Amino acid sequence: MRPPFLSTDFAQSRIEDEPILGTVLRLPDGRVQLLSWWERLQLALHLTDAKALEERHARTAGAARA
Repeated sequence: MRPPFLSTDFAQSRIEDEPILGTVLRLPDGRVQLLSWWERLQLALHLTDAKALEERHARTAGAARA
């Protein structure tokens, strides 16, 4: 019998499942993006989600590098 603390039965977390609890969004590349007032309002009204914000900020960061 395996000890319970060595169990690896867990589900992978996805960003769309996680709530945004502040004024920043941590991107997968490690950057922290400050959310604007408009983005926070959209989140509060459920007009957007974390996945959409992540895609928008990743796209703008890619355009700035090119």
